[in-house]
Amino acid sequence: MNESEKKEKQEFLIKFSKSSSISAFRSLCSKILKKSRCAFLDSEYKPVKYGGECNHLKLGKYLARIKSSFLREYMIFKCSCGKICLSFPIIQGSSIYGYVLFIHLTAEPKKTAVDSARICMDLALKEFQKEQELTKLYETIRPRAIALSTIHTIHRLLSSTLDMDELIERIARLTLQVMRSRHCSIMLLDESKKYLIPKAMIDLDKEIPKTDPKYKKIKLGLKLEGKVAKTGKSVLLRNSICVPLVEEDIIGVISAGDKTNGAPFDKFELEILITLAEQAVIAVKNAQMYEEQEKMAYASIKTLAALLDSKSPNTFTHSDQFVKMVLAIAEQMKLSREDIVNLHYSALLPDTGKFSIPDEILKKPGSLSSREYAIIKKQHLESLKIIEHLEFLKPAIPIIRHHHEKYDGTGYPDGLKGGQIPVGARIMAVANAFEAMVSARPYKGKKISVSQAIKELEKNKGSQFDPEAVDAFIRVTKKPEFENMLGASA
Repeated sequence: MNESEKKEKQEFLIKFSKSSSISAFRSLCSKILKKSRCAFLDSEYKPVKYGGECNHLKLGKYLARIKSSFLREYMIFKCSCGKICLSFPIIQGSSIYGYVLFIHLTAEPKKTAVDSARICMDLALKEFQKEQELTKLYETIRPRAIALSTIHTIHRLLSSTLDMDELIERIARLTLQVMRSRHCSIMLLDESKKYLIPKAMIDLDKEIPKTDPKYKKIKLGLKLEGKVAKTGKSVLLRNSICVPLVEEDIIGVISAGDKTNGAPFDKFELEILITLAEQAVIAVKNAQMYEEQEKMAYASIKTLAALLDSKSPNTFTHSDQFVKMVLAIAEQMKLSREDIVNLHYSALLPDTGKFSIPDEILKKPGSLSSREYAIIKKQHLESLKIIEHLEFLKPAIPIIRHHHEKYDGTGYPDGLKGGQIPVGARIMAVANAFEAMVSARPYKGKKISVSQAIKELEKNKGSQFDPEAVDAFIRVTKKPEFENMLGASA
């Protein structure tokens, strides 16, 4: 028997002696053979799991007898203490893998009892073989099942967010979970393609702030991540694993380190991480395309706003401070990112319809007449004609249309009330009224103080304004950064 066969048999016997099927075997044999204890010997008669059941047993003499009669079906003998023992071989196919040894029987067993013990052994072997086959099948299927689950999860991530920072954070946490690791990082190449920029660093033990040195960029070719990004080849080490993110070219790397159970990473986990990386690239590229579209849309709106403002600054659009206040209220009210983006567009172009209103009305000091006010209300809807053909602005149109509605239903253009008014329009109404009160406008008297304006908003909660939007705005005013939002308006 060569070394590999010997090692294979020893490993089999060790696993078998520790398997769950042996517990049932011991219990049955204890009843059949009257409270016996058993141990295991390997094919060279060395104890596998002896446990000190018979410390004074002279194994040498016993083993010599076994060697001279190994073809026997079983042996009954007395150990040095004079008590009866029983042994029979553990056979797989035509090979003897080892021996089971029953120690200190209360009486010499009958052949029927020995045969029953052997049947129990055969059953235990068959049960163990089934366990081994299932384990092997599980080890083969598990990585592929995880890979399929990972693909499904990434697809859900794709549909749930297009925000790059949020997406990469989610992919990193998914990697941590799938790889059962303590650390994960995702890095993307910068525009120069010379450096990796850390985008997400997750550690199970502590939160890593963006200011941590671990967020320092890495030059291509340096450290594990830099080498993987340069060569495009995955690296599998005992305590770390790193794969490239590849579209047409390499766009970054994803890595995991230190498994939670202390075990080494294996080739199956490398396969899983490669699958995850392939799906992550799709998600990242989609998010990048969305960001580019957002930039283009934002640039288009700013260009239109600049053209409108060339006639009269801040007449057809609002100040940057107004936009910041609107977005801050939305964050306080925990609007979704999509709703915030649409609200942002709306805040940049809320009153383009004023472009066709005569200057004598726009710049008239004091109150407007009912006729003049009717003109303004009519022309408000004209703003929608300017932007209604811009596909990316369609979700913003209801917000722009209804931001002059009042919470009690007395506003315009449609007299909506309460929850009928889009939440973005309710937010804009609060920010618009506040800006009007603390800024100099031609159609009203002197501006008032911030504290007075806040009191006016509170006074009109539930009538002119959404109470929740007012409360959110008041929370914004208590933040240190609110002073910067006010700018020159205060």
